[in-house]
Amino acid sequence: MIGLDTNVLIRYLTKDDDEQWQKADRLIKSGEQCFISNIVLCEIVWVLKGKSYSFSKEEILKVLETMLHTPVFEFENRSAVYQAIQRSKLGNADFSDYLIGAICKQYKCDVTYSFDLKLKEEKGFQSL
Repeated sequence: MIGLDTNVLIRYLTKDDDEQWQKADRLIKSGEQCFISNIVLCEIVWVLKGKSYSFSKEEILKVLETMLHTPVFEFENRSAVYQAIQRSKLGNADFSDYLIGAICKQYKCDVTYSFDLKLKEEKGFQSL
């Protein structure tokens, strides 16, 4: 198994630099399982949402879902990622917030506290 950094995945997903995309494509198709950490997923969302790419929420969630169903990709916590994607589709908070909440729930936390007002009415979260 090999680990992938955010920039490799961004090149692979966006094809915005042909030379780097070809390298990323060869690496990902090399036959090795590719590990993707939770922080890399959060960075992908942040980068795709930013000025350089301006992906919509729906486009970003589609990218994440496609990645989740791609056999070569191994995730730090597939179940939590799936839950975060599903909650992001319906809620107003960020993917990273829902990922944090899903991980906290898996660790038997009763509640996840936050100052983020977008989470005020979200199940499993408590606003301070």
